Amino acid sequence: MYKYGCALMMLLLLSVNLLAQDTAWLETFNRERIHTTKTAMVVLGGWSVANIATGLVGMGQAGGEAKYFHQMNVIWNAVNLGIAAAGYFGNRKLNPASYNIQGSIREQNKIEKIYLVNGALDLAYIMGGLYAREYGKNQTGKEQDRWKGYGSSILLQGGFLLLYDIVNISIHHRHGKVLNKKFDGMQLSFAPGRISAGLTF
Repeated sequence: MYKYGCALMMLLLLSVNLLAQDTAWLETFNRERIHTTKTAMVVLGGWSVANIATGLVGMGQAGGEAKYFHQMNVIWNAVNLGIAAAGYFGNRKLNPASYNIQGSIREQNKIEKIYLVNGALDLAYIMGGLYAREYGKNQTGKEQDRWKGYGSSILLQGGFLLLYDIVNISIHHRHGKVLNKKFDGMQLSFAPGRISAGLTF
């Protein structure tokens, strides 16, 4: 029984090693993940630029609650634009061929967790926007306009980011199934006095 256990362990290690050596599909997998992330940053950057442009115009033309709505859009998306730029150029520096199987799994899990955490933050933004609007109802004059305008802006931005993060985590999760399929292709067979392993690529 002991020798079969050792043989099984050796075959498993051999199978994982063979899987790790097939770098062509790994490079493609990582290139696609990086491309998806860069595309997402372009979308976020485009949304930010559009909001900043319309916000600056709106601040100059609108008054009351609408003025503060546009003001918060500009502030919020200036931050978003910085995040988008950092994310895009950071991913441009990545080499898809530099990841082994362990590194690929780690990066895949990391990007999915990032979008999950961001999704939770988006819900907090939405709740914050609702609170700001409700709080503003109890204020008067400029303070009422400020709180309600800011609240509406945060609701809009939080809603967009929630949709953005849901779409992106769905894309990355679907893409991550490629890794699972590779491990599903690892086959072990047992017969009297024999254990064998195989990989299907």
